[in-house]
Amino acid sequence: MTKQPRGSSRSEPSVAQQLQQIAQLGQSGNLTKAATQCQKFLQRYPDQAEAWHLLSLICLQRGQVESALSHIQRAIDLDPDGAEFHSQAGVVQCSLGNLAAGIACYQRALSLKPSSHTRFNLGLAFQKLGQLEAAEQTYRTLVADQPSYSAAYQQLGNIQQQQQQFLSAIHYYQQALQHQPQVAATWCNLAVAFQAIGDISQAQTAFQRALQLNPDYVEALNGLGAIYEKQELATQAIQHYQQALALQPDYIPALTNLGNIQLRLEQFPEAAATYRQILQLQPNHLQVLDQSLKLMLATGDWTNLADSFARLQQGFQTRSRADLTAPLSPLNSLFLPFSASEQQAIAQDYAAAIERRMAGLQQQLAAAGRDTNQSDQRRISQTSRIRLGYVSGDLRYHAVGQLILRLFELHDRQQFEVFAYSLGPDDQSRERQTLMQSCNCFRDVQGQSPVEIARLVMQDQIDILIDLAGYTNYACPELFALRPAPLQVNYLGYPGTLGSRYMDYIITDAVITPPELATTLTEARLYLPHTYQINCYPYPDSDPTIFSNLPKQQHGLPTDAFVFCCFNKSQKIEPTIFAVWMRILQQVPQSVLWLLSDRPATEQNLRTQAAAHGIDPTRLIFAPRVTKAAHLQRHVHADLFLDTLYYNAHVTASDALWAGTPLITVLGNTFAARVAASLLTAAGLPELITANLSEYEQLALHLATHPTELELLKQHLLQDRPASPLFDTAQTVQHLEAGYQMIWQRYQAGLPAESLSVLLEAEVRSQKSEVRSQEPEVRSQKSVFKTYSPTSLVRRGSRAATSLNLSSETITCTADTGFLSWLSQANGSLLITTYQAGRVLLVGWNGQQVTLLARQFTKPMGVAVAGNRLALSTQHELMMFANARPLAYSYLEDQPGRYDALYLPRTSYFTGDLHTHDLAFDTDGLWLVNTRFSCLASLSLDFSFVPRWYPPFISEIVPEDRCHLNGLAMVAGRPKYVTALGESDKVGGWRATKATGGIVIDVETDEIVLRGLSMPHSPRWYQERLWLLNSGTGELWRVDPATWEPEVVCALPGFGRGLALVGDYALVGLSQMREHHIFGELPLQTRFEHLICGVAVVDLQKGAPIGWLEFPTGCRELYDLKFLPGILRPNLLNSQNDAIRAAFTAPELAYWLRPSALIAEQ
Repeated sequence: MTKQPRGSSRSEPSVAQQLQQIAQLGQSGNLTKAATQCQKFLQRYPDQAEAWHLLSLICLQRGQVESALSHIQRAIDLDPDGAEFHSQAGVVQCSLGNLAAGIACYQRALSLKPSSHTRFNLGLAFQKLGQLEAAEQTYRTLVADQPSYSAAYQQLGNIQQQQQQFLSAIHYYQQALQHQPQVAATWCNLAVAFQAIGDISQAQTAFQRALQLNPDYVEALNGLGAIYEKQELATQAIQHYQQALALQPDYIPALTNLGNIQLRLEQFPEAAATYRQILQLQPNHLQVLDQSLKLMLATGDWTNLADSFARLQQGFQTRSRADLTAPLSPLNSLFLPFSASEQQAIAQDYAAAIERRMAGLQQQLAAAGRDTNQSDQRRISQTSRIRLGYVSGDLRYHAVGQLILRLFELHDRQQFEVFAYSLGPDDQSRERQTLMQSCNCFRDVQGQSPVEIARLVMQDQIDILIDLAGYTNYACPELFALRPAPLQVNYLGYPGTLGSRYMDYIITDAVITPPELATTLTEARLYLPHTYQINCYPYPDSDPTIFSNLPKQQHGLPTDAFVFCCFNKSQKIEPTIFAVWMRILQQVPQSVLWLLSDRPATEQNLRTQAAAHGIDPTRLIFAPRVTKAAHLQRHVHADLFLDTLYYNAHVTASDALWAGTPLITVLGNTFAARVAASLLTAAGLPELITANLSEYEQLALHLATHPTELELLKQHLLQDRPASPLFDTAQTVQHLEAGYQMIWQRYQAGLPAESLSVLLEAEVRSQKSEVRSQEPEVRSQKSVFKTYSPTSLVRRGSRAATSLNLSSETITCTADTGFLSWLSQANGSLLITTYQAGRVLLVGWNGQQVTLLARQFTKPMGVAVAGNRLALSTQHELMMFANARPLAYSYLEDQPGRYDALYLPRTSYFTGDLHTHDLAFDTDGLWLVNTRFSCLASLSLDFSFVPRWYPPFISEIVPEDRCHLNGLAMVAGRPKYVTALGESDKVGGWRATKATGGIVIDVETDEIVLRGLSMPHSPRWYQERLWLLNSGTGELWRVDPATWEPEVVCALPGFGRGLALVGDYALVGLSQMREHHIFGELPLQTRFEHLICGVAVVDLQKGAPIGWLEFPTGCRELYDLKFLPGILRPNLLNSQNDAIRAAFTAPELAYWLRPSALIAEQ
């Protein structure tokens, strides 16, 4: 209570009354009079602390902040324990930007007297200082004491929104509105939070409520406009953007949205004017520079293109160096000369923002998924069909819809179920109807929120979710950020990395993604053979050859002109490639350039650009957009397709090649700039791929002036089309299916995503059961593939398929980056035998990827290599081969140099079924491990074999496999050590002690030097040590013969057989388990949850595997493994191959005696 000072008149108002009058004046807005009255009062009563407090309040409202601070400090000096004075000091300090001092004042005030108002201000100060955790705790304390304090709930929501915790933000905004529903700002913030997580319906409702409370709310008008734009209600969207700008003409978010929708509606002059207005306000606005470049490319108006891109790239690089995100469009970046790593960084920034927005919902959905256990049930199931979910906004008459037209239909329904989720409009087209009818389940989810679609995907229990949209129109990357499926794949619709952690794989090929570009893809790579792009051409009425007699004039083309064409959209055309085109036209006078008509303004700008290059503008002829069939038909009048530079032709390239129009391209350095090269490679025309613009120009000129060569190219395209891998839709689907099976098996095995290659170069058995060589030729290969069935799919660790005969199933292999890296530098290749699949596998390196060639034999087992000689044991024979290296180069006449070694059969010894295991050459000939007769033997022209040595405990040479002698190590060219599975002299006596009865015997001394092994195999002498595989435990051992103490180098997830030592590395063959009666009760079975069939590359220095080659299908057991040094692409022919009858070699000569036609059939 304020005391009345002595000497004051009783008739005067009391001090309290005077102070109340001053306060009322201030509250009514009469600040000048309030200040005058207060100053007069203080002249009489200078020690009245409350008066100094009032004067501080008045000065603060008048903007006299320094004076306000001085006055409140005087009040505190007079009354240090006045809590409200310290609180006001906090307000003044914060107004001056002294946030730390303000916080100290608030805390002092609260220590004197708790106050909700002061605590709220303290929270605001913490927020401004960036101490969000402290601010959040302050607000939480406040609402715990005063649950109806709505402003605190709103600030809690703002903090959560600032941290992109949108679900929590929504919760707090809703609590604030429960207590105070008439606050427009809270409704607007709530709408923004709903909008961020893709809940458009809720966002729309909240924005509308905010505008009901405040019709001039600029932010809400802009936000509602964005909602209408998302709903394809362009007129309403523009109206709301314009209303916002009428209230605040320099409001950049509304200007940006307005410019973007004008661009999308092709209101190009209006969009250009809007972007200029923004750049006048913010010259380095990166998003607007980005969109302006898109506008320039779309219209062909390149006046400021170079300057704008330089500013954009500089801004991007500046932000990158400062570790700041760059808010650019990943899709736009593909059309510009960004490097692949820059495109990746742009995509990563974009994806990271999406991931942060959706993090709360993703955690919520993940928890729901764990509660239902669906994902675990799918993961452990070995018999369920794999459920594929294709997500796209283009399941309609669209380039993507045309490419995948038969994809759903051709999927093997015994192996896969196909679900489709359509994000885009239903255009009632034939393509739409075909796609709807050819999948197991088609869901139209246009307009649904990401979380609604995610719940649907989870309900459908999708195993592999494939994104066919990426960052294109109607795409929904937010769906994938929610992680509704165990595996998520980026394919086809977007030619580049999505830059996200939530996408597991990207489907690519070796041309598009060579090793030097691999790191520019964030996803693990799934390489398809031939090309990544599926193509589909069910247009029988569109074959250009049928319409070859139609006149050119009907398309506006001169009858006597050479027609260069490019049917890419105008956004792909930019000054660099256009200048090359103009130089080509200058040097081919009787030529025209046939382009796709996008819009009149673009045509005029391109003609203007042509004139600036000295080219008659009429030589640019524009083709209208027509139906797919009509478009294909008109290619008959095009002579040569000129590809664009930064963003290649995709479906337009396939159209041209299918129609018989050759295409030339420059091999670029990004995904989008290498697609045409991939398609040309698959079409068998790699010679049309150029390394730079100079070569591109020269090739165009050469073909335009050499009509015979051009005609041969056209004939090649048309004649090879039925057998071309590029247009073999069914084969491409099989490649995709093999890839899906590979990645699903890795997931089931609990392994992370890893880059894999689908390799399907394999021989197959014909219907007549005869063996025929099938060469994987680039131009004309027509591979044959066996149909997979649910029971024949070999899964890791599965025992359900142990009795399957896999000898006729296609063998596929996958190679991780470690194996690829090792093989690319090893200067050699691998030869692997698999008696169970009846194949010899040749694993090579073509400079870009692993290659696999399979040759059929009856139960091939041991292999020995010495110089150019190679020995192979089969069930009844021991075959000798010699490398006819001079013939290897020309084995395929149309692909010279494909192979650098060719092993031809020279001698075959019919030994009978000796169960021959290891083989080894010495100076006298060949040693073989005769397992059936428990001895080491040599060959004879007179006998099945000649026994040379047998273990000391074997009493007689009889066909009883008494100890399962299997492995042989040579030292100084002579047999030295052998392995056996048991020390037994009884028929099959080794079986009873197989888990621990294995031994190593010194051949020279007959001494057993190691005991207690578990099914040992593949002993090898290397670097003065004995190396072997303790197969029953899955271990690679190294043994010092001085002590005979074994050292475990590493353990590997497979039954080890086949060991090669190369430099500092060991190559270890691994197999899955077979019959339980042989492989049961081994430590290996419990040591690893899943076993693999493949090859591990082990770093001997580190004692750990650094790379893996796996055989997911067609092969489950290996026996021997050899490294072929200096040979990168080996070939080996069996005796049934017709080519060996035409191959002749002598010490000084080598010849193929064959007509070309014969070799073409091989």
